[in-house]
Amino acid sequence: NLHRPSALYIPPGRCPYCYIGECGPVMSINRRATNLGPRLSIVTKEGKVVARLGDRTPENFPGPFTSPHGIAVDSRGDIYVGEVSRTAWGNLFPGETSPTPRPCLQKLVKIP
Repeated sequence: NLHRPSALYIPPGRCPYCYIGECGPVMSINRRATNLGPRLSIVTKEGKVVARLGDRTPENFPGPFTSPHGIAVDSRGDIYVGEVSRTAWGNLFPGETSPTPRPCLQKLVKIP
């Protein structure tokens, strides 16, 4: 399942994976729900989930992502995630102060 897809990267050529950025829930009733994002999902071109990065849990709230809106992958397999985290925080959590400075660009380094 995907929740509010907001970014997509499909590598050129025969790469079997798609990278999908998902925004988290925004309604007051579900905005602290787990397993809905914000996160990065890596799926096969057939739709099978291979990995999920950044799922928030009650222990790691608010999680590493706020609102992924851009994805790129370099030749080494490192993933770059662009976010609208500063503007999205107020919409996602009205009246709450961001617990840490939220990054607008993150690099996820592939471990060989």
